[in-house]
Amino acid sequence: MRITGKLFFFFALLGLCVPCVRAENLDRIIATVNGDIILYSELSERIQRAQKANPQLKDVDPAKMPSVERELLQQMIREKLTEQEMKRLKIEATDREVDEGIETVKNEHHISDAQLEELLKKEGQTRAQFRQSIRKELERNRLMDRSFRSKVVITKEQIDARAKSGGVVAAAPEPRESLSSTGSERRRVALIFLPVPEGSGAKESEKVEKQARDILGRIKGGGSFSALAREYSKGPAADEGGDIGFVEADELAPSIAAALKGLRKDDVTGVVKGPNGFYILKMLDVETGKAQAPVQTSRVSGDSVDREKIRKQLFQQEVNRRYEEWVKDLESKAFIKISL
Repeated sequence: MRITGKLFFFFALLGLCVPCVRAENLDRIIATVNGDIILYSELSERIQRAQKANPQLKDVDPAKMPSVERELLQQMIREKLTEQEMKRLKIEATDREVDEGIETVKNEHHISDAQLEELLKKEGQTRAQFRQSIRKELERNRLMDRSFRSKVVITKEQIDARAKSGGVVAAAPEPRESLSSTGSERRRVALIFLPVPEGSGAKESEKVEKQARDILGRIKGGGSFSALAREYSKGPAADEGGDIGFVEADELAPSIAAALKGLRKDDVTGVVKGPNGFYILKMLDVETGKAQAPVQTSRVSGDSVDREKIRKQLFQQEVNRRYEEWVKDLESKAFIKISL
């Protein structure tokens, strides 16, 4: 389960500087998105909650308010499209997952339940509203995994290129323990991916899964993983035998990360059902971190370049790029009427 680093991601969407909404603005429909409506009262609530989250965001030039409202409305339209897509794909977070999400937020920010309640009160948000925001975040992340995030792979060559161009430079990095200093592992993985076409029924999914199991049988019978990846895989690095290089667990779909857990060098998983198809994965190499090597770095023009930071930066940039393409595609196919 992935939860954003921000305690109140819901408010991060609202970080816009706007004046108070005047009482004389009557409620009305300001947008229609594939038949679903957005009311002016919803926009007003967003504005008010943004102000509570940051009281300094109140004094803005009134002449800029229309453009600010339009920008925020565009954000709300995208959220509505995302919600519709989650409904279409029947993506839902259970109450238990929401409870676990809330515990994760509390643990990450080292706060008690009472402190969380106090923060929610200060931000003008009820416990029920917070639970709903966590639920939406979990469902949104699951949708992103299924639609494009699980397909994003950052290669060693991309990291090398960014490092040579300057990369993420830390002039004076603070001493800290890294994942490797606690004895964690870096894993080099190869994969065979067989996609299930979007909108397919159970029969098509079963057909693809059977093909995956046939391929796995050939691998267990002595067949070459890399040769079979070149022949059958529709995933990244198929031409290189499915070798996607070293990856971090948080860069993979949860089902794939779980399948890799505990594998040793040259181990092969079973058939793994992912967000949009079936995977077979092979552990090509495992590097166990040592205490004397806290961060893997390169020396570029005398500066220390954190390769892991580069990887995460490139990963997030690619996720953002694919999200823009994905949501713009939804917008192009949607019936949207704006009357703000």
